[in-house]
Amino acid sequence: MDKMFKRTLIGAAVASVAFSGSALAKPATDTVDLYGQVAISIAQNVLSYKDKEVDKKEQTIGMDNESRMGIRGSVDFERGPKFIWQLEGGDVGDDGSGSGLGVRDTYGGFDFAEGGTLKFGRQLTPLFEIVDGYTGQSSGTGFTMGNTGNVNYERQPNMFRYDSADLSGFSFDLALGRGDEGTKGSNVYGLGAQYRIGVATFKVGYEYNNEKKANDKTIPSLAGKTIKSNALVAGVNLDFDNFGAHLAYLAGEIEGQKDLSGHSAEADAIKVGAYFTGVENWTFNLNYGANSDVDFETPTASGKVINNTSAWTGQAMYSIDPAAVVYARVVAAKNEVAAGSHSDFGWRLGVEYYF
Repeated sequence: MDKMFKRTLIGAAVASVAFSGSALAKPATDTVDLYGQVAISIAQNVLSYKDKEVDKKEQTIGMDNESRMGIRGSVDFERGPKFIWQLEGGDVGDDGSGSGLGVRDTYGGFDFAEGGTLKFGRQLTPLFEIVDGYTGQSSGTGFTMGNTGNVNYERQPNMFRYDSADLSGFSFDLALGRGDEGTKGSNVYGLGAQYRIGVATFKVGYEYNNEKKANDKTIPSLAGKTIKSNALVAGVNLDFDNFGAHLAYLAGEIEGQKDLSGHSAEADAIKVGAYFTGVENWTFNLNYGANSDVDFETPTASGKVINNTSAWTGQAMYSIDPAAVVYARVVAAKNEVAAGSHSDFGWRLGVEYYF
């Protein structure tokens, strides 16, 4: 009898836990969205001087599969603000290895309506969100600080980000998070602001990082070392009825830390572009981007590292449906280093469907 009584109690406890979980879970059908893109293209990418002369590579024609998907949702809490969340996967690529949920923007947070949003998780930094707006659709060749030595992040995990509501055309973003996860004291701090008036939109973003690891593309004394970095982007967009233009500027600097104090490298880049939508269902883009050589300074020397890229890019895109496009893109780029320079031409044909 005692054994039966105990089994009954255990069964009731398990049922109670199961019921409690079901009772707490709210139906997701009305608050969860499945979204993504099917994006497939064939391309012949441009080669840099190193690719062509040092690695002896030849241009190849390849397929790119940038298809991805995600889920996102929101719920109005009974005794709290609206909760918002997102789980976004990466591009399928060649074998799907980088397509798992969480590879791209994945976060949870609160929407305070007129008070803005506060989110925590893997998100774009405010600076890179602005840069990304000027480099999408293969239009950003040359508009980069990669030759300086890994100045800024793109998206970071474990980051708090606050985005204000639209304040009569003005909005701002603040971010604070971890930098290199395995490095003590490595953090990222960022801010961005936008102001829209008439046909013009002004944008500015800033990012500061400490205890960050430089890549091997910078000056020898800082390559692979722990550095601190600053990056700034500023731009203006002009959008009229069926055409528009933009101008953007990007600057970056890295500095050695501790025993490498006094070692630094900096460079900048510009981007200009225009689009035209005056032909029904068509969009045409033309862009120019270029970054400068790297200026460096050490306790015993200063000078310039020749390493720059400039490029013209163009695109013709046709809308075959409100949610689908086909396009043709071309790029003519020149890469210059101390050993010489290399000019190349690339192209891409693709189709994209958004859901």
